[in-house]
Amino acid sequence: SVKYRHVDQFDWKDGVWIGTIGPYDLIDIHYNFQISKHVEMNITGLNVFDDRHKEMIGGAVMGRQIILRMSTSL
Repeated sequence: SVKYRHVDQFDWKDGVWIGTIGPYDLIDIHYNFQISKHVEMNITGLNVFDDRHKEMIGGAVMGRQIILRMSTSL
């Protein structure tokens, strides 16, 4: 699946942290595949175009993330 997220520009005020966030656009990709009857693999690419942004003033700069998961069932 492919997911698109848009965040408009907004003002952030939290104690000493004051500033403007956004705007930014993100595209995420999710893919699941069955390895065997009991094992499934999931790969997720968040912010695949690496749009570096802050989601809160005083927070870290967010960039691309790749997450790989494996799950089992009986």
